[in-house]
Amino acid sequence: MPSFFDDAFALAGRLAIIGWLALILLPRWRGVSAALAGWIIPALLSLGYLVLIAVYWHDAKGGFASLDSVAALFASKPLLLAGWVHYLAFDLFLGNWILRRAQEASIPHWLMVPVLLLTFLFGPVGYLAYLVLKASFWIGREDRIARFQARLPGWLRDFEIEPRLAAAAFAVLALALPTLLAAFLDTRLFQGVNVWIKPLKFEVSIAFYLATLAVFLPLTSDRFRASWAGRYMIWPVIVPIVLEVLYIAWRASRVEASHYNTDNPLGIALYNAMGIGAVMFTLAAGVLAFGIARRDAAPLPPAVRLSLVIGLALTCGLGLLSGALLGSNASGHFVGTPPELHPTIPLFGWSLAVGDLRIAHFLGLHALQIVPAFGLLVWLATRRTGPGLVTVGAFSTAYAAITTIALLAALNARPPLGLG
Repeated sequence: MPSFFDDAFALAGRLAIIGWLALILLPRWRGVSAALAGWIIPALLSLGYLVLIAVYWHDAKGGFASLDSVAALFASKPLLLAGWVHYLAFDLFLGNWILRRAQEASIPHWLMVPVLLLTFLFGPVGYLAYLVLKASFWIGREDRIARFQARLPGWLRDFEIEPRLAAAAFAVLALALPTLLAAFLDTRLFQGVNVWIKPLKFEVSIAFYLATLAVFLPLTSDRFRASWAGRYMIWPVIVPIVLEVLYIAWRASRVEASHYNTDNPLGIALYNAMGIGAVMFTLAAGVLAFGIARRDAAPLPPAVRLSLVIGLALTCGLGLLSGALLGSNASGHFVGTPPELHPTIPLFGWSLAVGDLRIAHFLGLHALQIVPAFGLLVWLATRRTGPGLVTVGAFSTAYAAITTIALLAALNARPPLGLG
């Protein structure tokens, strides 16, 4: 039969759940949720904690001098219950504090729901998530962006930055810090590579992608940004791309595959959902190419505009094509069977022994940065329309050809450009 401590454990959990539900479901009833989660339920839990400490602390074994002492202390069931009640009370209090600060900062409640859930489940992780979210909103404020632009060289000050995409880029890049620390601490391997390397590479790449969109979107017209196509560039891009990063990190923490995970129905469903999300945010590059190519877009040097349109179009076309081939390849990103100790390209891990579809996919996805960067350099070097357009056109053609060759080589189980 359940003991008194088991009943007390269940009662404390129910009280805490009431407080968390009030925070999540009653954001507009601030008086009710603040009272329940801010002082009534934490006070009741604290009262129970006080009684447990008063009655059972005198017989405690262990202490706080070392980790072993803490383990000995919580070997006592009453004191273990006290520690759990301590956790429930202060995490709920923290959740209420976080929500009130977020409301003061006008952070949308739907963004705070996952933060509150993280605080409920993992305490300090939720607090860190709140700090990242708050910092993202702070950085994405238009006045902050204006101050940043004022410090740029004169020719860059005319470029605007879309605040929501910039905030999302910062948030994703902030995830790279704990991922990097985890990579140094964790010695577990997945397919011969540290489990945290893959999420780290995705975080950096996706943050760069979002930052690029944040710079390019303001180059379109106000009319385009107000249209369905312009609105598509914000949340339909941010939400799936952030969820993909979090999903990859979650799978890495469990030493499991995020891509090609077909071990169970849940893995298949999540992998398919990730594929849909990837199509959504890759398609955004093509939508943005259309916006910049329109006559009402911001005035730009012809070579720069051409490089932007081509780079974004290549990312959309080649990124979707290579991504579809990656997703449909039953054997993963390799075409052919790589030897056990096959040579790879440092840092990226691309095979130099067999076909690797990731090479073309990388080149395709990053065309929106590489081609416009080249176009900008050409314009700065020549300031001439004719030669600039010809040079950008030639470079774009060569870039598309190299990406296509890398893709065909991979499909034929050959390393990139015959190397290796």
